Amino acid sequence: MFQAVILDFDGTLLDTEQHNFRCWQLTAQDVGIELTEDFYRSLVGLTLEDSNQLLRAQYGQETPLDQWRALRRTKFYQLWDEGQGPGWKAGLEQLLPYLNERDFKKAIASSSLKAELNNKLQRAQLFEHFPICVGGDEVAAGKPQPDVFLEAARQLEIEPGHCLAVEDSIMGVIAARAAGMQVVFIPDMIPPDERVRRDCLAVLPSLAEVIGILESREG
Repeated sequence: MFQAVILDFDGTLLDTEQHNFRCWQLTAQDVGIELTEDFYRSLVGLTLEDSNQLLRAQYGQETPLDQWRALRRTKFYQLWDEGQGPGWKAGLEQLLPYLNERDFKKAIASSSLKAELNNKLQRAQLFEHFPICVGGDEVAAGKPQPDVFLEAARQLEIEPGHCLAVEDSIMGVIAARAAGMQVVFIPDMIPPDERVRRDCLAVLPSLAEVIGILESREG
């Protein structure tokens, strides 16, 4: 029986991955880089440190990552302020009241920096729904290591085996399974591969279907 739900944020709760990719692409030319969607997908779910390593391996050690990230961040929030920001992922409007009405504990376990995560939560009017929110910079190792999920479970005071993890990235699935949690996968930019289908409880079309998973494990 599940007592808590621990969710990834970007691409799982909020439709930020497509928005983020657009902003990376729009600013890539400013630093002389061509960014493909396939390569961007390899960054999904990684911490800042790990994604920087991958970016430097791809584009060179002298790549001006700080400048590029600053440009990307400015564009991200500029578009959001202009009404072109990311919306809630499909099914969240159904899942949130369900979790609240049935007193499921819930938390966010993300690779994003905590300050950035809080900013997005507030803008998306989700901050009050998730008082427990763990960022990638708050643990020793990011996904695919289990630290962020284990810390979320610790703060919830729920054993990992009684937590259902919800993810949209392969790295996140690996991390949640390593933490001893059951996982459901909701594809965003990354389709499920053989490992995801093997290791996950289910591959679902939207957050609304998480309700059925929880109800099937009641009692």
